[in-house]
Amino acid sequence: MSEPKYTYWLKSGIYSGMQKMAVLLFGIGSVLVLTRSLPKSDMGVWNLFLVYTGIIEIVRQSLIKNAVIKYINGHPASEHPLIQTAALYLNIAITLLIGILISSFIYPVSHLLQAPDLAPVMYLFLPGLLLLIPFSHFEWIQNANADFRGIFWGYLSRQGISFGLIIIHLLITGRVSLTALILYYNAGLLGGTVISFFFARKFLHRPAARYREWFLQLWHFGKFVFGTNISSSIFRNTDQLVISSYISTAAVALYGVCMRISNLVDVPSQVLGDILFPRSAKMMEDGNLGMVKYYYEKAVGAILAIAVPASIVIMLFPKLILTIIAGKGYQEAAPVLQVTICYGIFLPFIKQFGTIMDSIGSPKTNFFVITVTAICNIFICMLLTRQIGIMGAAYGTMISYGICFIITQVILYRRLKINLLNVWQYMIEFYPDMLSVARQRLNPKWKAR
Repeated sequence: MSEPKYTYWLKSGIYSGMQKMAVLLFGIGSVLVLTRSLPKSDMGVWNLFLVYTGIIEIVRQSLIKNAVIKYINGHPASEHPLIQTAALYLNIAITLLIGILISSFIYPVSHLLQAPDLAPVMYLFLPGLLLLIPFSHFEWIQNANADFRGIFWGYLSRQGISFGLIIIHLLITGRVSLTALILYYNAGLLGGTVISFFFARKFLHRPAARYREWFLQLWHFGKFVFGTNISSSIFRNTDQLVISSYISTAAVALYGVCMRISNLVDVPSQVLGDILFPRSAKMMEDGNLGMVKYYYEKAVGAILAIAVPASIVIMLFPKLILTIIAGKGYQEAAPVLQVTICYGIFLPFIKQFGTIMDSIGSPKTNFFVITVTAICNIFICMLLTRQIGIMGAAYGTMISYGICFIITQVILYRRLKINLLNVWQYMIEFYPDMLSVARQRLNPKWKAR
C-alpha cells in the first residue's frame, strides 16, 4: 500500500502515540521505583487510588469528550464557541458532583476494600480534581481539532513533573509516603495544565451566552457514552476491587503490576481509537459506511500486528519481565501475567467496536453490550476469586472478555458486514506496508548522500 494511504494515520499517530507511550512509560517508571520503595500494602493502596482516579477521568471524558469531537467535526465554525462553552460548564458541573461524592463516600468504601489508607489519599486529591477541569478542556478541544502535539506536551509535563519530584524525594530521603505521592501527583497536574493551555489557546473561544441547547445536546449524546464507559471501567477494574475485598491490598499490588505490563500492549488500541473516532465520525456524516467498515478492520489489524508479537514475548518470559519491572519480590505474579497479557487479543476488537458505535451515532448499543458484560464480569470474578484466589480474578476477566468479543462481532457483522478474515489480512499486510513506508521516507535521504 502506498504512503499517502497512511499519511493521516502517521501524522496523527506520531504525537498521539508518543503521548500514550509517555503516560505508560512514566507509569512503568513509577512501578520500577515504587515497588522497590513501598511495602506491598501501600503499593496496593496506590494502585486502588489510580483505579479510582482512572474511573473519575473516564466519567468526565465520556460525558463530554466524544460529543465535543463529534459535534465540532460535524458543524460549522460558527457553532464552535457554543459547543465549547457548553462543554466547559458541563465539565465543571460533573467535576463538582464527583468531588461531593468522594467527600461523602470514600471513607466507608475504603474500609469495604480493606484499605483504610485510601481515604486520606483521596481527600488530598480533591485540589487535583479541580485542576482536571481546565486540563481536560484543553485536551478535548485540541483532540476535536485533530491537533495532538499540545496533548503530548501536556501529558509529558504532567507525568514528568510528578515522576521527577518522586525521584528527587527518594534521592533526598530514601523513602516516600502515600501523602507525598498524591501531592506530587497534583503538582504534575498543575504543570500539565499550564503547558496544555499554551497549545490549546489558538482553538479557544470566549464563553458564549446561548449555550443551553448545546449543553442539553452534549448531555443527551454523552449519557450513553457515560454509561458505556462507566460499565467499561467497572469491567476493567472489577478484578482489582474484588481482590482487595476478598484477599488484601498486597495482592492488589501483585495484580496491579501485571496490569501495568499488560497495558503496554494496549497502547496501539488507545492511539488508533483517538485517531479513528474523528475520521469515522466524518465518514458517517458523509454517509460512507463502507469506509467506516474499512477503518475498523484496518485499525484492529494494525493494533494486532503490534500486540500479538509483544504478547507472545511477555507470555514466554513472565518472570524475567516482572523482575525487570518490579523486582524479584513480584515473581510470584508470573502466572497472573500470563493470563492478563492475553486480554490484549480481545481488547482491540472490543475497544474499536465502542469507537465505531459512538462515531456512527449508536452509543446506546455500545452501552447495553458493555453494561451486560460488566455485570457478568462482577459475578464471574467474585465466584472464581472465592474459589481459587487471585488467579480466579484473572480467569474471570478473561472469560468475560471472550463473551464480550462474541457479542460485539455479531453486532458488527449485522451492522457493517465486518469480516474477521479482513482483520487478519490487514494484520499480516501491516508489516510489508510499514516497511514500504519506511523505505519511501528513507530513500530520499540516502539519495541525497
